[in-house]
Amino acid sequence: MGLICPEYNSIKSQISRNLNKKLPSNVITFAEIPSESEYYKTKRGENFVIFKNSNLIIFQSPFQAKLFREYNDDIFVDGTFFIAPKFSYQIFITRTYVKELDSFYTTFAILKNIEQETYKILFEKLKKKMLIHVTIIL
Repeated sequence: MGLICPEYNSIKSQISRNLNKKLPSNVITFAEIPSESEYYKTKRGENFVIFKNSNLIIFQSPFQAKLFREYNDDIFVDGTFFIAPKFSYQIFITRTYVKELDSFYTTFAILKNIEQETYKILFEKLKKKMLIHVTIIL
């Protein structure tokens, strides 16, 4: 397992740096996370946010969605509290194993709480995103 998934300690500073780049520094409450922002675009101009409500924001680029959809035999899920912004509770991460890439992050989500309903919405939105892309391809 260690060869597929890097140890948390080896990537925690990278995750923290990337998350800090994505949110403007003046955001101090979950409600202040903007619904639209220049920070939510990939270098190709594609939208990186797939869902936002008062308890949850999910980030997944079209490339990540494609990997999530096509390489879903092995999906690794992790939640970390250490790097979560002060106004939230948890960062939720999914990774899929893609041999050519030796693993790849496919989803990042910021959760305001750890209520069952929040997780239910998170998984429903990820599943819906996967099904939408499958329907379009067919």
